[in-house]
Amino acid sequence: MKDWMNIGLMMTYNEADVIEETMEANRKFVDCIFALDGSDDGTDKILQKYPEVELLVRDREISPNGPIRDYHRQVLLEAARERYGPDNWFTLLHGDEIYHDNPRKIAELADRQGAQRVNWAVMQFFPHQNDVPLDLTLPIQERIRWYSPFWIEIRQFKGNKRTRYRDGSHGRVIPDGVGWRPYTKTPILKHYPFRSPEQVKMWQEVKARRGFSKTALQEEFYRTTYEPSYKRAHRFDGDFKELELNRQGNLCTMFLRWKWWVR
Repeated sequence: MKDWMNIGLMMTYNEADVIEETMEANRKFVDCIFALDGSDDGTDKILQKYPEVELLVRDREISPNGPIRDYHRQVLLEAARERYGPDNWFTLLHGDEIYHDNPRKIAELADRQGAQRVNWAVMQFFPHQNDVPLDLTLPIQERIRWYSPFWIEIRQFKGNKRTRYRDGSHGRVIPDGVGWRPYTKTPILKHYPFRSPEQVKMWQEVKARRGFSKTALQEEFYRTTYEPSYKRAHRFDGDFKELELNRQGNLCTMFLRWKWWVR
């Protein structure tokens, strides 16, 4: 029987249009959530409705004069460790992402292997020219159907007494002190940063104000080849084909397939 929890460390910024859908999809994957929010659109009020959210910190409370950076997750990590101890699994959550594979199950498998970190494959979803005009009444997973494999990032780690986010660090989502051994497969999550023309315009105007990293935008975003870093778009039919967890083989095989897909 496991003696650890799977704790969500969440960052949100102006995702009121999608936060209920992402929370309903993801909250069953974690035992509790410690959240950092910088919104002015009511996202924080929606988060407060969920019993899984045990702590909700506002960005102005921890960084009143500067933008939020990755190392500000230390506030959430410290609060979670104080309440539940250091030796738990931590899963990183964002307000515009939905896990395709089950982080709770992945943490169990990784722990059984003795792994301390899990690489997740991020599928970037975006409005496509074939879906114009967008039906904004549809749930996000029905409205936005086109994606491109984009990056692989560590989204889960096993905590210990030494794990700590280095002050001032940005661009690295896990803290220092996490063990080196990775889980042998690469599960998948879905990222929805572009959900409507109005929402894209909002991000172009405000993304630099308070940090909360956001994918770079270009003026055109309805097209088959989104931008050079996205490569070719694929229509999601409920299955990511050979990138699916049960078809990956080992971690090395997955990285080779990933390189081919984004070529």
